[in-house]
Amino acid sequence: MRPNRYADQRALRARLGTATLPPLRPRVEIAVRAPGPDAAQRADHIARGRHLARQEAWDELAELIAAADRGGQLTDGLFPVALLLAQGARSDVVQAARELVRRGEPKTARAILAAFRAALEDEDAGPPLDGLAALAHVDVALSWRGASAPAQLSAQRRAAYAWHMGEARALADRHDAFEAGSSYWAALRCAVLEADPAPAARVADDYEDLVELAPEVPAHMMALGHDLRPRRFGSWEMLDSQARRVIGQTCDIWGMAGYTWVYIGALERDAGALRRVDAELFTEGLHDILQRHPTQDMANRMAAFTGLTLGGPSDPGSARRRLGDAFGWITQDYLRELHPEIWANAPSPGRPLPPEDSQDTVRRGRVRAISTMAEYYAPALDVGRRLVFTPDGVRMLKGD
Repeated sequence: MRPNRYADQRALRARLGTATLPPLRPRVEIAVRAPGPDAAQRADHIARGRHLARQEAWDELAELIAAADRGGQLTDGLFPVALLLAQGARSDVVQAARELVRRGEPKTARAILAAFRAALEDEDAGPPLDGLAALAHVDVALSWRGASAPAQLSAQRRAAYAWHMGEARALADRHDAFEAGSSYWAALRCAVLEADPAPAARVADDYEDLVELAPEVPAHMMALGHDLRPRRFGSWEMLDSQARRVIGQTCDIWGMAGYTWVYIGALERDAGALRRVDAELFTEGLHDILQRHPTQDMANRMAAFTGLTLGGPSDPGSARRRLGDAFGWITQDYLRELHPEIWANAPSPGRPLPPEDSQDTVRRGRVRAISTMAEYYAPALDVGRRLVFTPDGVRMLKGD
C-alpha cells in the first residue's frame, strides 16, 4: 500500500503544536515584474486610443497617430506607438464585429464597419484615419478566415473575408507609404498583401519599404519572416535570401540580427524554417540583439523564444538543438527578472497563440517560464540545487 504522506505531515504538525513547517523553497527563484515596462506601455497606448475613439475625438486621435508615426515613437520593447493607438481606437468596433462573425452574420458585420468608416471619413483627416478604417477591415477579414486558407472556407465566410479584405486594400491604395515616409502606412500595405492577386510578386518589395522606413522595429522584420513561409507568399529559399538582405538594411542598428529577426518570425509559426536556417549566423544575431538592447524585456523575449518556442525534443547537432542551447547563455548572462506577459504569449510548438483577452496572464506566464527553466537546468536541480537569479547574475546554490 502506498504510504499516506499527507497523514504523516498532519501527525508531525500535531506533535509540533502551533509551530508550522517552513514552506519548501522553489527550485527556481527569480523576481517577477508584472506588468513589465513594455506591457504597461502597450496597455496605456491602447487604452488612450480606445478612450479617444469612445469620445469621438477623431482629430486628436489622428494627430497623435501622425505624430507618433513621424517621430518613430516606440515602446521599450520597440513596438510602434502609432499602431498601438490605432489598435485601441478600433478595438470596440472590431470586438463587436467579431461577435457577429461568431454568430455568422456577415451583413450586420459589414454595416458596423461601414458606419465606423463613415464616421472617420467625415473628419477628412487623411492617412491616420484611413489607415484606422483599413486595419479594422483587416482584423474582421482575418476573423472570418480564421486558421483556414480562403479556398477552404464556406461560401459565406469566403465572401465576407473577401469583402473586408477588398475594402482594406482599396483604402491602402489611397496613399504612398514611401513618398509620405510613413511606416504606419507601409505596415498597412503589408497587412493587405493577401488581398493582392499575386502577393508573391510584391511581398519582398513591400517589406523592403517597411523595413527601410523603420529598421529599428523587430515586429516588421518578424512579419516579413512570417509572410515569406511557403504557406504564405514565399519559399524557404526566398526566406533565407531576404533574411540576408535585411542584414544590409539594418546592420548599423542590429549588426547581424536582421537575419535573426526574420527567422524568428518564420520559426514562431513553422518549424520547417529550421531546414534552411544558418544556425551560426542566427546565433551571432542573438548576441547582437542582446548586446545592443540588453534590457530585461529583450532578455525575456529571447529566453522565451529559445527555451519555449524552440523547446522540446531535438537531435544532437541539429539546428533546433543549437538554437535552443542559446537559452543557457541568455538566462545566465542577461535574464535577471521575469516578465510573465512575454512568456504567456510566446508561441509554443503545436499550440495556438492564446487569445488577446485571455485571463490570468501573469500566472500562466510565470508557470511557463519556471517550467522551461526547470527543464533546462534539470540535471543540477534534480540533485537538490536551486537556481537563483540575482541582479548580479545567476547562482546555483545548494538546496536548504
